[in-house]
Parts: sequence; C-alpha cells; structure tokens
Amino acid sequence: MDERTLRVLEYEKVKQRLAEQAASSLGKNLALSLSPSARVKTVRAALAETAEARRLLERYGTPPFGGLTDAGPLVARARAGGRLEPDELLRIGDFLRCVRRLRGYLLQGVEDAPLLAQMGETLSQHEDLEKEIGRCIDDNGNVRRTASEQLGRLIDRADVLERRARERMESILRREAERGLLQDPIIVQREGRFCLPVQTNQQSRFHGIIHDRSDSGATVFMEPLEVVEIGNELRQNYLEMTAEVERILRALSAQVGMIAGELEEDLKTAGTLDFITAKGRLAQTMNATEPDLVSEPRLKLHGARHPLLSGNVVPIDVWLGEDFDTLVITGPNTGGKTVTLKTVGLLALMAQSGLHIPADPGSQLTAWPFIYADIGDEQSIEQSLSTFSGHLTQIVKILSRVGAHQRQRSRQGNDAGPERALVLLDEVGAGTDPTEGAALARAILLELHEAGCRTIASTHYNDLKVFAYATDGVENASVQFDVKTLQPTYKLLIGHAGSSNAFEIAQRLGLARSIVRRGREYLSEEQVKFEEVMGQVEQQRRLLHERTREAQTTQRDLDRLKQQYETDLEKLEARRRKAIEDGFSEAETIIREAEERAREIIADLQRQGKQSKVTQQRREELVELRRKVREQQQQSVAPAQQPVEEKPQEPELEEVLLGDPVFVPAFGRDGVVVAVPREGVVAVQVGNLRVETRLQELRPAKEPQNTEGAAIAERMQTRKTYEVPREIDVRGMTVDEAVLELDKYLDDVVLARFPKVRIVHGKGTGLLRKGIHEFLRKQKHVREFHIADHEEGGEGATEVFL
Repeated sequence: MDERTLRVLEYEKVKQRLAEQAASSLGKNLALSLSPSARVKTVRAALAETAEARRLLERYGTPPFGGLTDAGPLVARARAGGRLEPDELLRIGDFLRCVRRLRGYLLQGVEDAPLLAQMGETLSQHEDLEKEIGRCIDDNGNVRRTASEQLGRLIDRADVLERRARERMESILRREAERGLLQDPIIVQREGRFCLPVQTNQQSRFHGIIHDRSDSGATVFMEPLEVVEIGNELRQNYLEMTAEVERILRALSAQVGMIAGELEEDLKTAGTLDFITAKGRLAQTMNATEPDLVSEPRLKLHGARHPLLSGNVVPIDVWLGEDFDTLVITGPNTGGKTVTLKTVGLLALMAQSGLHIPADPGSQLTAWPFIYADIGDEQSIEQSLSTFSGHLTQIVKILSRVGAHQRQRSRQGNDAGPERALVLLDEVGAGTDPTEGAALARAILLELHEAGCRTIASTHYNDLKVFAYATDGVENASVQFDVKTLQPTYKLLIGHAGSSNAFEIAQRLGLARSIVRRGREYLSEEQVKFEEVMGQVEQQRRLLHERTREAQTTQRDLDRLKQQYETDLEKLEARRRKAIEDGFSEAETIIREAEERAREIIADLQRQGKQSKVTQQRREELVELRRKVREQQQQSVAPAQQPVEEKPQEPELEEVLLGDPVFVPAFGRDGVVVAVPREGVVAVQVGNLRVETRLQELRPAKEPQNTEGAAIAERMQTRKTYEVPREIDVRGMTVDEAVLELDKYLDDVVLARFPKVRIVHGKGTGLLRKGIHEFLRKQKHVREFHIADHEEGGEGATEVFL
C-alpha cells in the first residue's frame, strides 16, 4: 500500500486503538505491525478469526491472558544452559499456567470458533513443570524452604545458629554498654557477621574483629571474639544454603531449556491469540460488523461510520463499481465530503487488515491490491500554489502507478478487465485558476475512469457536475446542507449534484440583502442558465430514480411470485413422484412375499405327492396367491393416480416382441417386454418392477426406443439357455475386478428373480470384503446382506437378499 495513503487516511490511529485492546506486549506489537493484505484468502481468514474471537468474547467472556508476557529472552537463555533467577522462573510458571487455561478456554468454544480451537490444540501442556515451579518458588519470587529436604535442614540449622549468636551478642551488648565502649546499644550485621558499633577511640579496649567503619570514621563495627566461632558456622551454613538454592534453580532452568522449542511456539501462538482477541474487542467497541468480501472490484457500504470519530456520528451509504465506477461528490465546505473519502478509504484498509468495520451488516468490500488517496486537511479557500503543487505531485504518482499496472496487465494478457485500484481525491484540481483547475480535474478523472479504476473525488467545480452527468459510468453525489440552520447534515446523496449555497449561507450569516442581490447580478447569464438547467436535470433525475425504484420493487415482487410458483410446482411434482414410487415399493414387497410363499407351497407339493388332501389345499392356496399377485400388479399404484383430463384414445398394440418398448397406462410409465404373450398376458419390466398385464392394455412407448429393451431381451433370451448360479466366487480378484463381475451377476440374478445369493470372497486382509460391502450398499436391488453362517463360509462369504 502507498505510504502517503496510509498516512492521510490515519491508518496508524486505528492500529493504536487496536493495540490498546491487547492484553500483552506480544499482542500490542502484532497490532502495531499490522498492514493491509490484497490476498483474498488471507483477508477472508483474518476476518473469520475476528468473528470467532468476538463470538467467544460474547459467550465466554475475556480469555485468560493473565501471565502472558514476552518470556522469549528467558526461554532462549534456558535453552543455552543459563540459570534463571527465581522471579524469572516465576514468570515462566505464570506463562505455563496462562497457556493451560487459554487452551481450555479455546477448546470449550470449538463449535463457536473452530479456527481458534485448532490454534488452541497446538498449545503445549506442561502442568508438571508449572506445579514444580510453584512448589519451589513463592509468589514473591523467593525459593521456598520446601523446595528440597536439604534446603529445609540448612534453613533450620541457620535459625538455631542465629538464635544462639543473638543470645550471646545481647549479653555482650549489655556488658560493653556498661563499660561505655559502644556508639549505640544495637546489634548490626556486616558481611553476614554479627557486629557491635564501637567508638573508634575505644576499639583497643574491645576484643573483636573489625568488619566495617562508618563514613564519619567515628564508629567501627566489630565482631566480638566470643561469637567468631558461631559466626564461622553460620557463614558456612549460608554458603551451603546458597549452593543448594543454586542447584534448585539450575535444575528448574534445565527443565525449561528442555522444552524451550515448544515454549517459543506457545509464545507465538499466545501472542497471536491475544492479537486476534484484540480485533474482536475492537469490533465490539466500534459496534462493527464483518463485511462481505467480494471478488469484483466494487464496494457497497451501508450505514458506514468513520472509526475515529466519536459522539453522534451520522452514518452514510455509499456504493461504487456496479452502475458506475467514478463518483463525483459536490457540496459546501465542512459538509462532510472529506469525511466520506476518509471513511471509504479507512474502512477498506481495515477490512483488508482482517478488522470488522463500523457499518451495517451486508456491507461489501473487495481486497484492493492498490489504494491511493490524495486528501488534504487544508479547508481554507486561500490555497497557495505550493499546496496545488503538492497535490498534483501525488496525483502524478498515482497516474504513473496506474499506468504501470496497465502495462504489466497488458503484458500478461489481462488488459480486458478493470483496474483493481481504489483512488480517493479530495478537491481535485483546486488551488489554481478555477477554469484551468476544472479542466485539469476533468482530464484526470477521465484518465482514471478509462483505466478502469474505482474513483471517488470531491470538488466545487460545476464543470465536473456536467462531466458526471454526460459520461457513462460516472455519477454525481452531494452532501446535504441545511441552509436554515447553516449546519451540514453529513448525509451523502448519490445521484444528486450538490451546490455551494454561497448566497444563502452569506445572507443567513447577516450579509446585507443588497450585497447579496448585487452579488447575484454579477453572475453571468450563462451561469444563471446553467443553474436552471442543472435544477431541471436534477428534478428529472429524481423523478426517474423514483420510477426506477418503483419498477425494481414491482420486478422483485414478480420474481418472488415466480419463485414461489416454481417452488410449489416442484413440491407437487415431488409428491406425485413419491406417490408413484410408494406404489412401486408396496407392489414389489407384496409380489416378493407372494413369490416366496409360492415357492414354499411348490416345495411342499413335491414332498407330499399329488394325492393327499393337504396337497389339494396347497394347490388351491397357490392359485389364490397367483390371483392376488396379478391383481396387485395392476392395482398397486391406483392410490397414486390422479384425475386427469380426457385424452384422445391411443392405438392398441396387436403384437409385441421380446425387448419391445411399450407404455403401461396403469403405471403411467414406459417399460420393456421381458416375456412374450402367453394366453394374452405379457410380462413387462417397468423400472425395478416386473408386472404382468394383458396385451390390449398396452400402448406404444412414449419415449424414443433406446438400447435398454434390447439389452433386457438379450439377457432374458440368454436365461433360457443356462442356469444362473446361486453363488459367485471372486477370490483372487481386486476390488475393481470383483465389482465389475458383481454388477453383471446381480443383473442376471434380478432377472432370474432369486431371493438370495452368496458371494465367496475369502477372508484374506478383509479389503476385498469391505469393497464388496460398499458396492452392495449402493445397489437398489439389494434389500440386505450379512456375513454368511459358519457352515456357509463364515467371514469368507456374504449372503445377499434381493
């Protein structure tokens, strides 16, 4: 991004506000180093992280960042074998506790924030080291006496020695004080030794060792000879205590060093989570929303507010890149033109930084690779040539870069598309002669427009209003100004050209009417006519806009009714198809059960012979079953049929051959003849259902003949010449080879009307069995399947029920 653009749009101030929301220096540093991205994938992920952080804040409160500090230097020193001080180890322990709690916080919100939960899963867990540091170091950063048994014993011995030394010193203090040798009757310590403050002129009378002298030289601090031995023991004990503390600290530091790599990654992750949470907090404080990221170079902001303004901020609606690519904003000074430009530019930068924007839901932005802004803070009419030169220098840079982009795109063969650049120009062409400035501004805007840039410019020039009206893809806009109150409303009106209202403002401010009237007289006739024509144009545009809006409303209503009609039609068609399918399913079930029962009866007949009374009953039962099957075939779909209008009588079929396509009126569908007429009854395959009907009830097929009939006929003819086996052996085949064989085998089995078959696949690694089972689950002819019984092959075979 252009550095000047970032500066004039005050992007740094937004980053400062973001850094204030961070809980640690790690998060603050990431916030201050933030920069916009033009990569759609990166921007989309960053916006999603912000949304997740906000959901977690709203549902679970503030994350547990207590103890999160930049412990990187401490971890690096431990990695290198260095020893950490007690307070430094305490910081490591606090960080470990922070990581543990942060991980739990994120994992509890896995449904609300899956992306952040994944980051939480990467955080390491070292609760043992956390507890060990807490056991050895107290909250004040001191090594606890319970850190080791040896340290506890040394501390106890030191307490005994100190008590004995003090008792002896107090006795000596009283004695020497009575002799008048002491400067003050107190016991002091110098270099870890117990001493008494002896007057310098009396030191020869005091039996002891000098350890220090006062600044004035009037006092020497002497250790009595009577306590030297105890002092030596105590000194030795202190040295041993120091060594033990050193050993404890080095042991803890070594443990930190062993996991230094994990801790460094945890620091990065925790810092990033702090930064992401700061983005969520900033979105809350700004009442911001996540913008919709679109791929086209356009923007549409609803209720947009400048993120750095406080108080009662008037929201604006602004859009660009659909009906028009260049927007020219006119209106009086202090009316909000500059704020509009800054709002658009800053919200675009925020979105591309992964920040939510202060705007209403549904606002749209794209990831602009280039954003350029030339916005000056000077609002005085007394602009100097140097100001004009400064603005023009920036515009020259913008045009130069846009030209470079175009040349690069042309070399890459992408010159047909629009330039993905957002350009914001404040008071374009101002600071010089109005006539020349307006002409120059028009040329600049036309150059950017023809380059395909998305441009928003503010101006006072009337010529640019005409330019916007006369140029396709360029639109006028204005900021409202209440001439009664002399206050701007800060509302942006797209499609309406604004006015400076100079005479109205001057008169309201108290300028004499005569002066205002004289000023109006100085306007040329062309200028007056121009204002009249502009007013008429504006009125016609408003009328056209209202009619267009009414037409759009009507069109939306028509589209809604059309969509509702199509939806209702689809629902009715779905209900019709379901009714027919339910009829097929019911018929198939009844027929399958009847055929199974018929086979049982035939088997009984074969076993019992032909003369018994039971055999006669079985025959009668078989006849009844066949009658019911035939009735079901013809009547099962009756509930699904709906009253229809009478149609011309279709010709009857006099003859059909095996494989002929025919139409079955009872089912309302085409089928294929799978058995030639016998006693006037024809077998027809309709979808998955085999039905029997009289030849007179069939009609010519509705759909053109395809190869299905020939294929079925060929299979049915082949059935006459050989017996379809009741099992298939696919052992030794790959899954793909076995599936091909099974596909053909199941077709033959279905035509043969077998209720059950067996597939022998062997045990092996189980991969072949798994592949076959997956294939069977997808077959509509298969009712169920399971591993065969032990005597039928066990896990090496599968029984399939059709």
